[in-house]
Amino acid sequence: MMEEKAVHRYVRAVSRRLICSKSTRSKLLDGLQQELMIYSALSYDDLCEEIGMPEQIAMQIMDNIDNKEIVRAKRKCYLAAAVILAVFIVILIILGGYFIHSQQVMRNDFYVNEKNTSSTNRIVSDGMLDS
Repeated sequence: MMEEKAVHRYVRAVSRRLICSKSTRSKLLDGLQQELMIYSALSYDDLCEEIGMPEQIAMQIMDNIDNKEIVRAKRKCYLAAAVILAVFIVILIILGGYFIHSQQVMRNDFYVNEKNTSSTNRIVSDGMLDS
């Protein structure tokens, strides 16, 4: 059981370096895991020595993937990163605006248009005075 974890760890390390669609990745990694099960008695370090580093295996696998699929996967990754960055920037702008507004409210640093009307020195009440 412990040795199977080494195979699983190795396959995950290869997976992180693959640039392709999810369906292609799952097919390739399932095949790789089946092939590596014969080495299930080895530890992760022994597996790296016997087969090669995960980076090397990922590069070998990438050589068999269509370049168009790689370009689409990279574009999708860049688009996702751009969307996340845009959302982060919008959140920062909103928080910055809220902070500036709250600072102005706390300092009473805002403008109120007051209209003072004066007429014949007469006091006008709102009807709340006691008789």
